[in-house]
Amino acid sequence: MNFAFRSCFVSAVAILLAVSPAVSAADYPRRIAIAPFAILGPQEEIRQTVEILPRLLSSRLMAMTGAEVLLLSPADTPPADAAKRAGMPLLLKGTVAKLGAGYSIDLTVTDLATGSMAGAFFTAANTQDDIIPRLGDLAGDVSEKLFGVKAARVSAAPHAAPPQAVPPTASAPTVAPVPVPPGAPGTTAAAARPAPAPSPASPAAAAPQGAWVPSSFKKEGQSDKIPDEIYGVVAGDVDDAGNGEVIAYGRYTIYIYRVKGEEIVPYTRISRPLQNHFVGVDAIDLDGDGRKEILVTNMVDEYLMSFVLKRKGDVYEEVAGKIPYFLAVLPDWMGKPVLVGQHQGIDTPFRGRIVPLRWEGTGFAAGEPFPHDTNILPLAQGLPGLSAARFGKEWQLIYTDETSRIRILEAGGKSRYSSSDVYGSGLDSFEWGPIDPLEQVRRKYQLRKAVRVAPGGAESPLVLIPEVKKGLLGIVEGFYDSTRLVLLQWDGGDFVERAGTGSTKHFVSGADFLSPSGLKQGDRVVASVIEQVGSALKEKISRLDLYRLE
Repeated sequence: MNFAFRSCFVSAVAILLAVSPAVSAADYPRRIAIAPFAILGPQEEIRQTVEILPRLLSSRLMAMTGAEVLLLSPADTPPADAAKRAGMPLLLKGTVAKLGAGYSIDLTVTDLATGSMAGAFFTAANTQDDIIPRLGDLAGDVSEKLFGVKAARVSAAPHAAPPQAVPPTASAPTVAPVPVPPGAPGTTAAAARPAPAPSPASPAAAAPQGAWVPSSFKKEGQSDKIPDEIYGVVAGDVDDAGNGEVIAYGRYTIYIYRVKGEEIVPYTRISRPLQNHFVGVDAIDLDGDGRKEILVTNMVDEYLMSFVLKRKGDVYEEVAGKIPYFLAVLPDWMGKPVLVGQHQGIDTPFRGRIVPLRWEGTGFAAGEPFPHDTNILPLAQGLPGLSAARFGKEWQLIYTDETSRIRILEAGGKSRYSSSDVYGSGLDSFEWGPIDPLEQVRRKYQLRKAVRVAPGGAESPLVLIPEVKKGLLGIVEGFYDSTRLVLLQWDGGDFVERAGTGSTKHFVSGADFLSPSGLKQGDRVVASVIEQVGSALKEKISRLDLYRLE
């Protein structure tokens, strides 16, 4: 069967499925498990694309229908049993087959209660780059035929493509605007959900026109050994070549390093007594003089004692202290960086709405609170892990939650997206609240990292964050398998990896871009790495690593 004929056949099958009484939306709740996709035929050329298809399909189904989706791993065998144990009524399996010059993408959905087929869906792609747009069409078919949710789509029927044809333009579902409650800072009445971008197989095509998307990290340099556990790093004042200052921090010490070419050399450090605990450090130009101040969210026992450091000559001096806020910098909120805060709580470390903070020389004044509800998950876990970026024409909060999943939040505070993989976990935690009478300890609150958003204001944001593979006991207890640094880009339905470092047994605890303006080829990234966790028998060892983006 030649490919052009199969395309026509597939279209006919799709029409028959649309009228088939066997697929009734009323029969199935919006809960489905997705098994890893199989590859039929040559594998290496499309393995990377096929491996991410379940995650992309999951994101699209959640966005279109609000369905609860369980992604199964290759270890979940047989997948039907794993799905049943999780209480899922439906199991979706997919295959991608090489046929001539194109590809066939086939989905089958099984009703696990009866063992009968709930639906079968087919489409064809002319090229590897066309697989992702066709997946969007399939997600629309599944949403409509199984769950009764019709998603508007702009899609042309696939046709045989001659060799060297220009890659097709992505076609994907469009979704109605998401309403934003009145009072959202700087927002209009509605925020439109961005349309999915082209395939991750073509990173440059997924970026806005004229933007450059990195595809690899090249390690350039490394600092000397730091005798501490470094929990994060942030860029200070840097020039267009990425030279300048970076700020790393441990539990009660800030280390300021200077980047000079491929060298990372120590400059100065600032320490506080042992009862201090730095739970977050960031940098932003508060007073508009062109130089960044250092913001330290500090806990002394159970009291919030945040402070601001300003450079004066060759030293940093405290210019504000005892600030009763957890502090965070949103790197891109309405087109500029914004400092936000959240008050210390009574029963929990966090209380009240998130508010923008305005510098007044010796302290902060709070602006109109953000509309996001901090009494519900995920923001009920507090400010740590918060960031923001522009998606299409609208700005959204991005949040690393207590399970280390990246979430994009609706204006009310509920999640409209959650990542499958684990990012931003930390080895640091702080204790809060009354002592448990049985265990004689306070509750621990694990700290996690927010994404770092690439400068330049792209509409499909690039973000930088450590990825963590958890150990059997979980990262909360300090056990993990491996970590690495990844660069992710929003494709309209998911964050897709564009570049990543090799996995390491060391703990990548933080990272930041060394780019004051738009991201360009050759720009650099700094990462903090804990090489050895301290104990009574071992000294603490960390380093700062320097990477070039290529």
